[in-house]
Amino acid sequence: MNEQAPSKTAVSVPTSSVFSSLSAPVLLATDGTREAAGAVAVGASLARARAAVLRMITVVEPRSYPFAGSESEPAPASDSDDQATESKLRASVTAQITAFLGGALAREVHFARGRVVPTIVAESRQAGAGLILLGLHPHNILARLAGEETALRVARTAGLPVLCVVPRLQSLPRRIIVAVDFSPASTRAAREAVCLAPEGATIVLAHVRPPGTGKDDDGLRAHYALGVGDALTRLQTGLPKDARVTVETVTLEGEPGSELLALAERSGAELIALGTHRHGFVGRLVLGSVVMELLRAASVSVFIVPPSDKDDR
Repeated sequence: MNEQAPSKTAVSVPTSSVFSSLSAPVLLATDGTREAAGAVAVGASLARARAAVLRMITVVEPRSYPFAGSESEPAPASDSDDQATESKLRASVTAQITAFLGGALAREVHFARGRVVPTIVAESRQAGAGLILLGLHPHNILARLAGEETALRVARTAGLPVLCVVPRLQSLPRRIIVAVDFSPASTRAAREAVCLAPEGATIVLAHVRPPGTGKDDDGLRAHYALGVGDALTRLQTGLPKDARVTVETVTLEGEPGSELLALAERSGAELIALGTHRHGFVGRLVLGSVVMELLRAASVSVFIVPPSDKDDR
């Protein structure tokens, strides 16, 4: 792994002057479990610090579905079993929302029946949401697969930024890594990260160079590094002057998922943000592999940002 020394700059202007996903309602999905606590805490922070409008949903899914987001048909279950499960779910969600946001907002949670992923996506559209906020499961393999499946399928189908939060993140992230491939989506991810970050935060724009780029040609390697450095500087200086945050740049070399996770561990980053690509088989494949690696590790929160509608035209 090769890493260039980071460059730093500070940016500053009022957050209210910049349009971002937080300009529209935030859809907070919770099931009342510990795994969702980070998402609810971050939602509360957004409401306080960014005056975000929260729309809250809990999906009541038949017990017979093997995991969240399953496409299989449910097996018959007794009404009493489903009623007991729903009653417990309502109680845990109400207690969780009350603890973080107060009893008044706890009464505004929408309990919807159906499959988790399509129900969340449909609710986000009905609410006119700009961002979907949900928890990421960090413990056993079954929970990781369920959380990974839900987050990835929501990101692929909603067409909105999806913020997947691990339980230990209980406030807005103060150190954010943005994976930069210079696509419109990664530029949007960097802008969204600036709008999300609290005052005093650090954002690291990280470009991961493919292994062996220019390996046998020092001139080619130097040319590549110069081009990347210039592009990172342009992105760095072109970000919205949104909050009093420090923006750094760094270039890595290796497999993107592994390098981003290693950088997060070394630097103490709480969030990795990355843009996605809507079109093309290769773009979808890369999205699946990198995002899946980050979600499967469940060691840091992940912010998945699609390109804006105008980027598709």
